[in-house]
Amino acid sequence: MSRMSLVVLAVLAAIWWVVGNLERALPPDSVVIQAGPAGGSFDKHARRYAAYLERKGLRTEVRNQDDSLRIIDRLDDAKGGVQIGFTAQRVDPRQHTHVNSAGVVELQPLFLFVRKSATEPPTLAALAGRRLVMPPDNSITAKVAQEVLGLYGVTPGNATFAFVPLEAGVRALQRGEHDAGFFVLAPDNGFVQELVNDSGLDLYPVGDSTGIARHLDYLKPSVLVRGAFDLKAPLPPRDVALVSATVNVVVRDDIHPAVLYALLQAMAEVHKGQTLVSDAGEFPRQAGAALPVHPHALEWAKTGTPWLFAKLPPAVAGVIDAYWAPLLALAALVSAFGSFQSLNGAIDSAVLAAAVGWLGWVYRRVARGGRPGWATRTLFRLVEPLIVQQPAGESARDRLERLRPLL
Repeated sequence: MSRMSLVVLAVLAAIWWVVGNLERALPPDSVVIQAGPAGGSFDKHARRYAAYLERKGLRTEVRNQDDSLRIIDRLDDAKGGVQIGFTAQRVDPRQHTHVNSAGVVELQPLFLFVRKSATEPPTLAALAGRRLVMPPDNSITAKVAQEVLGLYGVTPGNATFAFVPLEAGVRALQRGEHDAGFFVLAPDNGFVQELVNDSGLDLYPVGDSTGIARHLDYLKPSVLVRGAFDLKAPLPPRDVALVSATVNVVVRDDIHPAVLYALLQAMAEVHKGQTLVSDAGEFPRQAGAALPVHPHALEWAKTGTPWLFAKLPPAVAGVIDAYWAPLLALAALVSAFGSFQSLNGAIDSAVLAAAVGWLGWVYRRVARGGRPGWATRTLFRLVEPLIVQQPAGESARDRLERLRPLL
């Protein structure tokens, strides 16, 4: 195979590799964030993330679902096209092998509102026999509420559980159709504000919050301080002990770096401040995540957003990031090949000089009447093409021509 054929083959292979990997190098046409029910805290956060990603040039879609427990399943399914979602429940990494955590972003309390017309239960065990409303059965709220109530022996067998969409449940509780309602939401959520200000409802303190968290390790005790919503009223009129779910933002393990870095910046912007149950700077964080943290998120926590993705458009940054390592390797190979060629040239020059010197020695010996032997004739046949093909000088060629008839 000629050198030109090798070059053409190498170029075709390089083009095939570049084209084959270009789809992975470019960001997706649309970034999909799977959120919980419309109006919920996941929905609110997702739309703030989406606005940030849009500013970065990434077209983003937010999809809602009432069964928020199943958000992680949408990410696990590669055919679903979902890159970003949320969890606040206990998850088993072995069952979600294609999902990583981008970080922990907040605590969402389990709010329990009890109608004032009903006798306030001394403990959660006294909710047996009551009419309880909460979001659908596969929601975060339903999961948390049922596990907490189960610790007190309250089950659908001894209480009336109504599972309805988030807003419908809030309205039904306000209308007096239920004795109590459970909602896992951020404290600044609009539905929480409505319920706190409803004169017919009381926010119930979960006095055993630390004990509950010991039994359910994905929950954390928290406190909503007196006057957190309104100091003048005050609302609440006392410190309220709560138990809160830890919210993780989760991503597919093959999420494009440009999307992930933009998401991490959005998370930092949205969650860096204090909330009614956490201090400023407490979130977002990568420690305490429910799933393995994505390697890029761990790197980002230490060094921030790489220059490429901070300064360049996502598509440009993605292509450079995908191809810079192979290009550097190619440059190193070319450099090494050039060095090899230089070394090869130096060796050729040294060999040619030695051949010319040997030829001069043979010429002088023959001129003095010496007779070349078999070894001299064999070596001459090896040296002859080297001198003919290389610019060895006229004197060397002249000696070659004079010696050829004799050898």
